[in-house]
Amino acid sequence: MTTAKRLRVVRERIDPRLTAALFANYRSATDALLELVDNAVDSRLDGRPLEVDLAVRPGTVVLTAVGGAGMGPAELERDYLRWGASRKRAGDRIGRFGQGGKAAVGHLGNRFAVVASPVGGERAHAFSDDAYRDRSRLRTYELHERSKPVDAGVGYVRIEIGEVDKRIDARKLPARLGEVYRPLIASGELVLRVNRAPVAPVEWPTAERHAFAVRGGGRIVRGWYGLFPDPPSLSADPGIRIYHLGRLIGSPDWFGHPGPAQHPALNRLVGEVELPHVPITMNKSDVDRGSAEWATVEARLHRLLAPIVRRLTREEGARVSPQALRTADQVRRILARALRLLESGKLFESEIGGDGGTKDQLTLEEAPREREPAPGEAATGAEPTPEAGPTPEAEPGEPDQLPRPPRTTGSGSGRRRGIGEVVIRALDPRLRSAMVVEDGVRRVVINSRYPLYEVRKGDLWYQLETALREVCVTIPETTVPEFERKVNELMLVSLALAARRRRRRSRERPTRPIWREG
Repeated sequence: MTTAKRLRVVRERIDPRLTAALFANYRSATDALLELVDNAVDSRLDGRPLEVDLAVRPGTVVLTAVGGAGMGPAELERDYLRWGASRKRAGDRIGRFGQGGKAAVGHLGNRFAVVASPVGGERAHAFSDDAYRDRSRLRTYELHERSKPVDAGVGYVRIEIGEVDKRIDARKLPARLGEVYRPLIASGELVLRVNRAPVAPVEWPTAERHAFAVRGGGRIVRGWYGLFPDPPSLSADPGIRIYHLGRLIGSPDWFGHPGPAQHPALNRLVGEVELPHVPITMNKSDVDRGSAEWATVEARLHRLLAPIVRRLTREEGARVSPQALRTADQVRRILARALRLLESGKLFESEIGGDGGTKDQLTLEEAPREREPAPGEAATGAEPTPEAGPTPEAEPGEPDQLPRPPRTTGSGSGRRRGIGEVVIRALDPRLRSAMVVEDGVRRVVINSRYPLYEVRKGDLWYQLETALREVCVTIPETTVPEFERKVNELMLVSLALAARRRRRRSRERPTRPIWREG
């Protein structure tokens, strides 16, 4: 007689401490606050505007949503308090991961209180938690009935978050909300207020505007694109904004076209597109760029925008004087020499002594001199980007790739930081400079339209300071005092190098023969 083997059953389990990790799934307190607004927006009903009031005070944030579906005891347990599950479907609601609102509360503060009532509910139900960030166990709450502060036929939700230890700028919040939910506010579907002041939808002035409706990813994609007036407004960023069900996703996109860092005229391009069918990331910081839907939409909108991009790139940017270009090359050489001092490991390791001097500071005489390029030899003297590999061969019909500077080893980190070239271009007037990687070469782009550049006429000292500040951003220290110290030290070394170069050239300059009448 054989005995049947007993099957052992195993089950999935979840450690409540995992939910604490979700509290950190936000880049800022404003992003967490937007998550709460997203949940309220998802509850709106057809034919009725949703009113959302935000009260932001030191240590406290209160969100009140009136006019949506609201929540009763069943919805509170099934939808609000359930981690990792949601009845919301893709393409139907903004949130669908079953974690955003709860995680946002834990990101902002340690305690909360919820009061809610569904449409048709005569009474409201409330519960609270005074130590929500303690995730040693999952929670069980008792609901308490209380009077409903609005009519029975209106849905109601109020979430109060206390012990808020994140900074929220209430002055900048309305502008952010007005951009993130611009289509919903403009259509009247959503009424937003911050500290009782209504939020207005952001509008961008355009010199021309074109609406479009094209097929992409199996759906009709609608939106518009246009041009800012020339010069563009300083209060708006260029690019095409992506909206998902009326909610802004990520930063403005160029759909495969170059941005203003590559060509300054493109800082006039602006637009919006609604993509309800393209998947988005959990924290709504971007679309899912690996999805088939995004690949199809990106290719279609790339073709759509190609004519206006070609038109803009043919526009001539601001002219740069030959002297400014020569100065930029001089700045590159000076910084290349100073960066070799950085690689020695001593440039930023000096200590200021009591006599105002420095200890163990590498002197300029100890630094290796930069070899002057031979006639016809390309001047490099800087460094490639850390991730740069072999130069790819140019595709047929395309211009040859710019040569990368040779890879050099030093006694420091083994990887050069900094730049390959310093170039002058006309960019957005709000931007002083930018670090870009083009054809595998890292370049510091100095903006010739920046007001201070125009005042200084792009002289050596302005270009030098601008370029070295971009270089110092790549050094992995994060504190502002440390950054400023490095900028100041590198600036002093660069100025000394420039002065020594001038003295050496003056000594090498041949003297004129003196002719005497005999």
